[in-house]
Amino acid sequence: MKANVVIIGGGITGISIAYWLVKMGIKDIIVFEESYLGSGSTFKCATGIRASFTTEEHIVLMKYSIDLWKKLSEEHGFPYLRGGYLWLLTSEEQVKRFEKIREYQNSLGVPTRLISVEEIKRIVPSIRENGLIAALHDPLAGKACPFEALHSLAGYIKAHGGKIYTNTKVDEMIVSHGEVKGVKVSNGIVESSTVVIAAGYKSREVASTAGLDLPLHNLPRHIIITESYNRLFDPLLINVATGDYIVQTFDGGFIMGVNLTEEHDIPLTPRMECLNKAVKIWVKYFPWLTRVHVLRYWMGYYVMSPDHHPILGPVDEIKGLYLAVGFSGHGFMMAPIVGKVLAEWIITGKPSVKQAENLTLKRIEEGRLIHETAVFG
Repeated sequence: MKANVVIIGGGITGISIAYWLVKMGIKDIIVFEESYLGSGSTFKCATGIRASFTTEEHIVLMKYSIDLWKKLSEEHGFPYLRGGYLWLLTSEEQVKRFEKIREYQNSLGVPTRLISVEEIKRIVPSIRENGLIAALHDPLAGKACPFEALHSLAGYIKAHGGKIYTNTKVDEMIVSHGEVKGVKVSNGIVESSTVVIAAGYKSREVASTAGLDLPLHNLPRHIIITESYNRLFDPLLINVATGDYIVQTFDGGFIMGVNLTEEHDIPLTPRMECLNKAVKIWVKYFPWLTRVHVLRYWMGYYVMSPDHHPILGPVDEIKGLYLAVGFSGHGFMMAPIVGKVLAEWIITGKPSVKQAENLTLKRIEEGRLIHETAVFG
């Protein structure tokens, strides 16, 4: 079997790359996913989408991604809403820090602003102020349904000639004399001069088969979801003091991300204090949460890079190998623009967004880290 491009990983990132390659006219694309589509981090994510970051690279890329989320949702019919983010502030020190962050975000075209408790209550009428003194409001932010978004794009790929193989593990990348030659899967070898690693928490393992040691570490994260209730608020709310968040899904359930201290690269192990912490943090703002039924508790990984930015683009040492890895918790929201710039890199040798060129593996190898501080969950 032969392919123009092989993509390893059937999460939102790999599917987005394949989508844009198909859109740009590339034929004979194959996506390999060792489990089911979205089985890694995509279907475990919090659904949030934002440009309220602290670096030019993240902000510029996410502004493009937000525009693409809107266009893709309109074209393919999956749920997307710009309901905003609220970063809840409970100390003057936090207010001063976020005032500086706001100034920087505004300078790059993100319309964040600090708002009063009264304005918070207008946006989230059911909230109790209980120690709140302000919030950073990001009206550009929003959320999308990961299930419908991924399957909509996958459907487009298959309808336009792309191939997606689930339950098919890539056992090895085939590299000879510094060039990619293809991949070995359970039922044979697929020849290809272009391979993309977009395998989420398995990316380091996959890359190692080509002799590449990626500087990635998998950090366990904890999420719970409740039964569905009537619509109460649209924004995703972040407790800045603890790093926890809450958001209401399109179906009405409340997702709560619980920021527990964890070691890197350990198995996913449920911790019952997750439930206690979630209730303790959010019940003071939403007393009715004590009567809410929790449906599920799951865990997933943030795939952390050294500077909390993704590693994108070509690998200098191996011709034909491309990376879309290490999103540090932001892979879902970045997927539309990452798919587009990776497709451009593969086809033309250059992405249309110049900031993406700052995020290659070379920056880490040369010690040119770009530190992102707005990471939570």
